[in-house]
Amino acid sequence: MGQFRGSEKPGDFIAVGRVTTFQGKRGEVRVLPFTDFPDQFLPGSRLRATKKGRTEVLEIEGVRRHKKFIILKFAGIHSIDDAELLRGAVLEVPKSELLPLPEGHYYVFEIEGLKVVTTDGRYIGKVVRVISGNANDVYEVAPELSGASRKKSILIPAVKEMVKEINLELGTMIVDLIPGLE
Repeated sequence: MGQFRGSEKPGDFIAVGRVTTFQGKRGEVRVLPFTDFPDQFLPGSRLRATKKGRTEVLEIEGVRRHKKFIILKFAGIHSIDDAELLRGAVLEVPKSELLPLPEGHYYVFEIEGLKVVTTDGRYIGKVVRVISGNANDVYEVAPELSGASRKKSILIPAVKEMVKEINLELGTMIVDLIPGLE
């Protein structure tokens, strides 16, 4: 077990998975990944496990895939009892240690908060949530409150036909909405 630099703040960490249960008898744990890029879980990598306000830094000794899960063996975790203590823990990495994604792919924290504008320049609102779907993600966009009129959030499928551009530097997403979506 190790530690990260002491200069990180809570917002400097990004969740990459959650321990669901133990796996086998040798201290392995089953992890539901929050990323489509399993290279975040390589042997030698360190993850911060957070559960009920307690954090512990764990080093990955071994990794394998099992269906939609990733099976991790952490250094110092040798039994079912040790692994059971990690059940429900959120696994995080410092933002500075996130793997770069291929072009056109983004982390959820990069998408949430973007201002959404239509191709004709009309402001729609901000992305307040990314919903993971089977075929594609869906962006929940909430309009900002203006006076007594409050519009409902809209759901925009994260597909190229609708999401035309994402500019992280400007903090914007340009969309081409189909009729009836608003």
